[in-house]
Amino acid sequence: MNSNKLHLVVALLAGLCLRSGTAWGQTGTIAGSVVLPPSQTKERSFRGSLYRNRLAPNRRGQEKVATPRSRYDDVIIGAHALDFDPPLQAAPAPARMDQKMARFWPRVLPITVGATVEFVNQDRFYHNVFSLSRPNDFDIGRKPTGVVAGQAFNDTGRVEVFCDIHPQMNATVLVLGTPWFTRPDSTGSFRLEALPEGRYRLHAYHPEHDDLERQIEVGGGVPMTQTFVFGR
Repeated sequence: MNSNKLHLVVALLAGLCLRSGTAWGQTGTIAGSVVLPPSQTKERSFRGSLYRNRLAPNRRGQEKVATPRSRYDDVIIGAHALDFDPPLQAAPAPARMDQKMARFWPRVLPITVGATVEFVNQDRFYHNVFSLSRPNDFDIGRKPTGVVAGQAFNDTGRVEVFCDIHPQMNATVLVLGTPWFTRPDSTGSFRLEALPEGRYRLHAYHPEHDDLERQIEVGGGVPMTQTFVFGR
């Protein structure tokens, strides 16, 4: 094989590796923090006697709504490659969104496109989970306590989820075309590791604020540091 043909083969192989999401060379890290404005959300209660499941224990009284582990639980940071198609693999197990104490948990659930979400009713009354967010719209119907209903999400985008019985319930499934996403810890710090070299659109999401985005370049073994400030 002459040198010109060899160079052509190497170039083609490099292109295939990039298209498949396998980068030659170093990987990089994106680290940073998220700043949220003071929370204005008050704890609320829900009386769950209406639409109660007759098969569940008939207990009376108010259902106290659980509060999030951290005020940063609703924040998702994702890195979207601009120079190559990222490797997307099927999740080893379905993701899960519970209905508990008349709320969805988690309130924001990030998944990769093609994944399945299991909606689990842990309350002592019926729920009817649905979404009108096309093309991922769905309606799993009225489900009693303990029922697990699976729903596949085959298109990227934001899916707003509600309960047809309890209008105060809402959540978001973020269907992402990238494997690189994370949720900040309780201090607001986040970290994305092992990103192939290249340009990325770094996206920060919170359901109560405008999305934040910026373009960055990962490479050279130098960690990137980013700060996202919501509510400006």
